[in-house]
Amino acid sequence: MNNAHYHIIFNQHAGSGTSKKAWQQVEQVLIDQHILYTAYETEFIGHGAILASEIIQNEQKETGIILVLGGDGTLHEVMNGLGNEQTSIPIAYIPCGSGNDFARGVGISRKPLVALEKILNATEAKTFDIVHYKEKEQLKEGYFVNNIGIGFDAAVVKKTNHSTNKEALNKYKLGSLSYLSSVISVFFKQKPFPIDIEIDGQQQHFEDAYLVTTSNHPYFGGGVPIIPNAVVDDGLLDLIIVTKINFLYFLWLFMMMPFKKHTAFKRVHLFQGKVIKLYSPTLEDGQADGEELGMKSFDFEFQTVKRQFWFR
Repeated sequence: MNNAHYHIIFNQHAGSGTSKKAWQQVEQVLIDQHILYTAYETEFIGHGAILASEIIQNEQKETGIILVLGGDGTLHEVMNGLGNEQTSIPIAYIPCGSGNDFARGVGISRKPLVALEKILNATEAKTFDIVHYKEKEQLKEGYFVNNIGIGFDAAVVKKTNHSTNKEALNKYKLGSLSYLSSVISVFFKQKPFPIDIEIDGQQQHFEDAYLVTTSNHPYFGGGVPIIPNAVVDDGLLDLIIVTKINFLYFLWLFMMMPFKKHTAFKRVHLFQGKVIKLYSPTLEDGQADGEELGMKSFDFEFQTVKRQFWFR
């Protein structure tokens, strides 16, 4: 698609600023290869959604491509800006964040120039799932590309987002370690909570849930394969619930996650379905693609929708 017009949504703060260097490299290639592009820099939280919405409203040509250069949070904003618009404009993505879990999930290189090459050499779009959610109590809806978590992982995300060492680790491309540094302290603070789930009409109750994560692909927290068998283009959602465990059990489970052995633990419960509903009556932390949802009760409904992505 050599005649494509690339609408580039660029977050200079992604990866605590490492995206600046990536953008300089990417822009030079675009100039050298005479690629037609327009760059839009995000200026505040939520700006990526606004820019994406405006691009879709103004783009009349079928040759347009929205290229996101940032982290999972930037991609999250763009997908929510597109909303349920029925558009033929695909999304290209150059990951420059701390976790870059969506890139892992779909096989996009985390090296900016390699990712760009795959984009420029693509000849057709690939179709992947993202997830549409409704939050009934707050009367909100939106989209996520990675996962939504309630409880432990959401509390870890919140602590990590406000951590003083996250920026320093990102400078050395060790952003995923910032998640690990938050895990131990959160473990001792997070309390078990009740949750009701419904998977394709089948209901179940847990009285002592600790971690509740609905995922679109295997990874969270910067590359941890929390649901190893999740697939990003099968039209299905995956849910993991870990019930309350002691500290030694927790350490062993956490150590087994990189080796994908944790799913055999008795307190790890896996579910899969086309429609997933969750109801948590107590006030808990929530996160969507690493973005904080606040502490509140949750009444979620999830199902996948298809979106086109542009890379080879």
